[in-house]
Amino acid sequence: MKYSYLILLGLLALASATYAEGTGKSDQMSMTQTGTITVKGKIVDENGLSVPGASIKQKDTTIGVITDVNGNFSLSVPSDAALIVSFIGYKSIEVTVGGKTDLGNIALVSDTKELDQVVVVGYGTQRKVDLTGSVAIVNAEEMKKVSNSNISTMLEGKVAGVQITSDGQPGADPIVRIRGIGSFGSTAPLYVVDGVPMGTTIRDFSPNDIETLQVLKDASAAAIYGSRAANGVVIITTKQGKKNKAMKVDYSGYLGVDQVQNGVYDVMDSKQYGKYVTTAFTNSGMDVPSGYNSNSANYLYNGDGTAKVNTDWFKEAYKKGIRQNHNINMSGGGANNTYNIGLDYYSQKGTMVGAGPNFDRYTARINNTMDVKFVKIKTNVVYSHSLQDNMALSNANEYVQGLYGSQFPVMASVLLLPPTIKAYDKSTWVLDDKISSASEYSYDSYGFGTYYDDVHGDLRVTNVLLENSLLKRNSTVDRIVASGSADVDLIEMLGLKSSNSKLHYNINLSYSKTNVKDFTFVPAFIQSTTNYLSKSNENLSEGYRSYSDALVENTLNYEGKFGRNHINAVVGQTFERELFHTLTGKGVNLPEPYYLQVNNATTTSSASSESEHVLAS
Repeated sequence: MKYSYLILLGLLALASATYAEGTGKSDQMSMTQTGTITVKGKIVDENGLSVPGASIKQKDTTIGVITDVNGNFSLSVPSDAALIVSFIGYKSIEVTVGGKTDLGNIALVSDTKELDQVVVVGYGTQRKVDLTGSVAIVNAEEMKKVSNSNISTMLEGKVAGVQITSDGQPGADPIVRIRGIGSFGSTAPLYVVDGVPMGTTIRDFSPNDIETLQVLKDASAAAIYGSRAANGVVIITTKQGKKNKAMKVDYSGYLGVDQVQNGVYDVMDSKQYGKYVTTAFTNSGMDVPSGYNSNSANYLYNGDGTAKVNTDWFKEAYKKGIRQNHNINMSGGGANNTYNIGLDYYSQKGTMVGAGPNFDRYTARINNTMDVKFVKIKTNVVYSHSLQDNMALSNANEYVQGLYGSQFPVMASVLLLPPTIKAYDKSTWVLDDKISSASEYSYDSYGFGTYYDDVHGDLRVTNVLLENSLLKRNSTVDRIVASGSADVDLIEMLGLKSSNSKLHYNINLSYSKTNVKDFTFVPAFIQSTTNYLSKSNENLSEGYRSYSDALVENTLNYEGKFGRNHINAVVGQTFERELFHTLTGKGVNLPEPYYLQVNNATTTSSASSESEHVLAS
């Protein structure tokens, strides 16, 4: 009986395996090995034309080949493999081999979304597939994720080959190099906003207004702008409304805190610094300054060895900076018109104690479009008001005429100032009993701590808090740009219709005006016999700069399509007139108390200049 059961089980197993093999599912019942076969095929486009250079790769591996000049390929893969076929400008597809050795024709479909992407170039647009020059397209939304006051700075790391260098001050214009250092003069690119050249600075415009941004990098792409584009071109288009849409109101904003990280540098405290000074002077065979001599009445330490003054210059010189941005955008449109209104406020307070750096900007923008039969009219108006408080001394402006002593940027001063000097000291308002020449000054060191030669040694350093609080460098900028354009469809105007040809005439008019008020005040002070600014070099200056730019452009643009070929031709005329005017008044040696008017100074002077630049092409 036992043997009967074993024979029956064997027959059932054999029957199951035979059934699985007959139905093609034997792998479910037993282990089988997949054989390697050689497959061939031909890659064609949607029109049946061969696609040479297409990539055929086994899925999830690095095994692959490319098609020959006739679009054919041959590849050894497992019989159950999946192939990924791809080519630039076409959608990638997956093909299952399924044991076949001849896959026949494999058709690729054009990725029209990628190829037909419209890129804004000089005096018009082109499909991305038709570009021959080097044009970089920047993702505007990704760019806006970085908080910064300047559009140029926000390009950092977004475009290959573009170098951005900035000293980090709020509102400061960075150095932008698109085509490297190719000139002994300025390397700044030309900025074009909504078809209007804006010169080499874009600081007064809000990043929130940007819809698209392209960078024309090489000579062929930027050549249409002439010599102005020698350093590259940045083309910006601003947001527009949409037709047949009710008013949409969007708000975006943020509030952030900037803080200099503590503990980056390991500097000495007063106790450590005292030992360092004592050792250094002793080893040099020199008399130790009295402040570090325990036998002197000026000794800077208590009986238990603790320091009477232990200033942490990092905490004294730096504070938390606040930055914020608020933007309101209103857009909409009717059947034949659109509108977009943007209001923006940006503020960034610096992380340094004192007069600066700080930056505030207010921006208002109105864009309108209107379609009247075969004419499309656009108008744009942008107004910007900004205030900038610059640092007293920075890497950009370290020189102050008449300022004696070693002067350093803020970070360097923080590292060099000894901790045994007070940050603030009320007694320094009057230093006549300690410095003989202080009798010539009214406010001496303004209550900021200083060093004394006989106590601290001849340090020749200036209190960084005094420098950044007393020296003022401010600028107020008002800028308005108004532009209008009319685009005429000449073919439609003549009552003709063509799906393959377009002929447009465009007239572009713009006018921009920028007024800048500069204010600089450098008061007299004295901190030591070697660090001071005398009354004879004390100065107050006020400057007014005015820039205007008028532009008239006429262009005729033809675009034609003949089968797979596209033709785009532009003929144009440009006239641009720029006027520059500056007026500066300067006063030296002001009476105290200070009333900051140039005509209050003992000696006054003034200067003015005017220049004109005309471009016709």
